[in-house]
Amino acid sequence: MAPGTEVESERIEYHTSTVLSVACCPDDQTVLSGGEDGTVTLFSSKDNTLIHHVTPGPPEPVNCVTFNPRETDKFYCAIDEEIFVYDKRKLNEGCCAKYEFHHEEINQIAVDEKGQYLVSCDDDGVVVCVDLTRQGGRCASKHTPHDNICASVQWVPGRSSEIVSGGMDCKIHHRDVYKSRPIRTLTERMNQQGAHIINPPFVNSVSTHPNSRYMVAGYGSGTVKVWRLGSRKVGYVPFKLLPQHNAGAGCVCLVDGKTVVSGGNDGFVHITDLEGGYSNGSADITSDEDADIDESSTFKLLHGHKINWLSGFTDTSTLFIYVCDESSVVTKYTVR
Repeated sequence: MAPGTEVESERIEYHTSTVLSVACCPDDQTVLSGGEDGTVTLFSSKDNTLIHHVTPGPPEPVNCVTFNPRETDKFYCAIDEEIFVYDKRKLNEGCCAKYEFHHEEINQIAVDEKGQYLVSCDDDGVVVCVDLTRQGGRCASKHTPHDNICASVQWVPGRSSEIVSGGMDCKIHHRDVYKSRPIRTLTERMNQQGAHIINPPFVNSVSTHPNSRYMVAGYGSGTVKVWRLGSRKVGYVPFKLLPQHNAGAGCVCLVDGKTVVSGGNDGFVHITDLEGGYSNGSADITSDEDADIDESSTFKLLHGHKINWLSGFTDTSTLFIYVCDESSVVTKYTVR
């Protein structure tokens, strides 16, 4: 931990069973969480007070939640194969739209920086792009880039129709939502011993940020890798390897364009400032080959439980991280 760093933790208890997802909207100081109890909670990031509870459909798990970065009154949540749209100004009226473009369980949803398109991925490896500017939403494109479960999808900053998606086929596809051929496919080396593959590098999570050219990926092997966006022809190229988790890196978040927060099945939260603020525990790379990493100065928080999801934001010199695990609690960490 960096000298002088202070960490405070708070427990936020609004769910009755495991919390599966969490998302921050720093612009209006609100946070969303979705749980196995079928509810979505909206609460204040300032004092953690509950603003509203919604139950989108039947009591089925809410796998993911997200805000619209341009229209911050809008938020979205996914249950099974459906996406529900809410307006914070009209919560008593229920959801204002519902999208049904998937046939398998949805794993992640993300809205582009202009707030005009939503992308979602599912257990069948399908990625759907929804045009939010059309009344009720319209399916703008639908592709199956992965041979297995697609676990995570995000928009590429500054490139209006480009996305990155990661899946259980151990691949990250960087592609245009309107084209079937990827711009680039990023793969990790398999750790093979004889006929057996040890800790396959399933892509559990990818993260981008509107103000950054970086993309971060968390792998089932515990690896956390940073890629940097190159030219349109080249796409993403390897940039850094970050300190590895002792079990799968289940979730990664690029908080402010330069701060990487990763949560592992080992119960640890790792924090790395790509510009050197929190930790020097990383290694520059120019290819897909592994590099030696100095673990000694890695900024780590022992959360103590397998992490399902995390999200965060910064305010001046303070980092706020919201973590959900196998319990019914959302933990808020304040790092100064």
